[in-house]
Amino acid sequence: MVALCACAGSRAPRVEAPVAERLTALRIEGNRAISTDTLAPALALHETAAAGGAIDPYVLRADTDRLRAAYVKRGFFGVTITSRIEHAGGALQLVFAVVEGRRATAQVEITGLPPEVPVARARALVALADGAPFDYAAYDAAKLPLAALVENAGYAHVEVRGEARSDPDAAIARVRYEVRPGVRCTFGEVRIHGALAPSLRAAVDARVRFATGDRYAVSVLEETQAALYELGRFATVQIVPARASSASVIDVGIELSEASRHEVHAGLGAGYEPASYELRVRGGGSYVPAAAPLLTLASELRVAETVSHDGDFGEGGPTVRGLVSLQRLDLGRPRLRGEVEVGAEYHTVEAYTWTGEYARLGLGSPLGAPWLQLHVGWKVERLGFDVDPALAHVDGARARLGFPADTQRLGAYEATLVADLRDNPIEPRRGAYLDVRASIGTPLALGELAFVQLTPELRGYLTLARITIAARARVGAIFGDVPVTERYYAGGTSGQRGFSERRLSPIVRVPCDRTKPGWVVGGAGLIETGVELRRQIGSVGSVPVGLNVFLDGGDVTERPQALDPLNLYWAVGTGIWGKVVGDLKVRFDVGYRLNRTGAQDPLPAEGLERVALHLGIGETY
Repeated sequence: MVALCACAGSRAPRVEAPVAERLTALRIEGNRAISTDTLAPALALHETAAAGGAIDPYVLRADTDRLRAAYVKRGFFGVTITSRIEHAGGALQLVFAVVEGRRATAQVEITGLPPEVPVARARALVALADGAPFDYAAYDAAKLPLAALVENAGYAHVEVRGEARSDPDAAIARVRYEVRPGVRCTFGEVRIHGALAPSLRAAVDARVRFATGDRYAVSVLEETQAALYELGRFATVQIVPARASSASVIDVGIELSEASRHEVHAGLGAGYEPASYELRVRGGGSYVPAAAPLLTLASELRVAETVSHDGDFGEGGPTVRGLVSLQRLDLGRPRLRGEVEVGAEYHTVEAYTWTGEYARLGLGSPLGAPWLQLHVGWKVERLGFDVDPALAHVDGARARLGFPADTQRLGAYEATLVADLRDNPIEPRRGAYLDVRASIGTPLALGELAFVQLTPELRGYLTLARITIAARARVGAIFGDVPVTERYYAGGTSGQRGFSERRLSPIVRVPCDRTKPGWVVGGAGLIETGVELRRQIGSVGSVPVGLNVFLDGGDVTERPQALDPLNLYWAVGTGIWGKVVGDLKVRFDVGYRLNRTGAQDPLPAEGLERVALHLGIGETY
């Protein structure tokens, strides 16, 4: 129940407009707290003026009441609204005159809380501070969070009633929330509907976060639903508590609809950089056996063709990767995933190509909380290289880059720790993301190289005044032998945007050949950092459109010890984006390099050569 009582105010005078007189304009004056752009579009006479219609006295009274209600909801209980008609040069104009008066301040009281719910915690859910200006939207928005807080304390039948009483003379809004918790409840019988294979039923049971006799809480119902969806075996998950009007025991029904056990997918794409463009095709599928619903057999084939716009850094070429994998959920214990993957690949880069076959074993599991994930594994790969003849004749290049005389076997133990605290992994606005990757190459892993590779990355997000501030820092280092295929590169749509894809990198120079000054070859040390401001600015039709402004820094060096965080390559830029399908964001960014454009630059940069153009999908990071 809400009561807003204003003791001052007057009714708008009855205005009778001749039928022949058509309204041509509408004006609001005296409004300071609420802009005309906010008030006018909500008025019916705003449309009448646009169409040149006649003033209807009933509509005029209704619009006057709308204006008064808009001010009362902001705490202006003594507001007065009057109207008049003005004639000027044959034009008819309607003027609403607003006298706002004093804005009331809030006094908040919460009563009826059960002993298990701290008053301070409940009060923190009400955005209205005592003595702050009253706002009806903030008052009304607190009801549902208050009810959820009490419900999670075990009170399934809670009601929250709100009342806001105005005192125009004192300019005070007395806000009162009355909590009626009802009886404290526990979970009763849990029924899982649907015929499930024994292993799948065990996986479901392991993800139900409550049992008969536990204290009732709606949050555990939501957690259970999310966990069952994450299992990846159900198209729909419905959790229905049987909340009778006064029952203290709440039975719960879980209704599951299994998803299809077969999947086929295909896609194609294109990427453009000033130095090259790339065409990509991918396809694959997966199969879940009916007799073993926790197993997934999958295969995938990816083909990409890169074509260079010039011959300075290689002529481009194809990249092909095919793989077959087998994944087992709940391997020995709930939420432990086991993976086996075998594949073959053919990669073309600037100065060489490599082919190889590989096998990978892995285990993954959350560490207590679902947002913290650990994955460990072992990979062994046989590699063969075909080096550009011009590079092969550069003195010391093969040894410097670690090319083997024949084939090379790479074996390593791998670990990845991910902490994902973002509010939305596709378009984050708040939160943080940490990704730490480690790899140890050793003869014990059946490899020929001994190395340690560390690549941590940290991202943070904050939204203020509809502007999202995104920042990140990524560091990479390889110690010991440096595998050719593990070298770092920077630049491109998701890296340092002052450079094209992979072009921020150490290079090998070609003596006495001006047509081919060198190749980018990557390095063992990496730093990438940046900050970006993102904001939606409007829509084009039904397509949301926004702008971003960024500052990117980075460097790649042959040895990690040569990295200098105080002497990075920096670029500034801007971009425009649109959401063409759902949340699919397509970006076009322009980066401009700011420094290190002389002899120490891996790529000469003069004039427009400092500019890099990027077309990307999704957020940069």
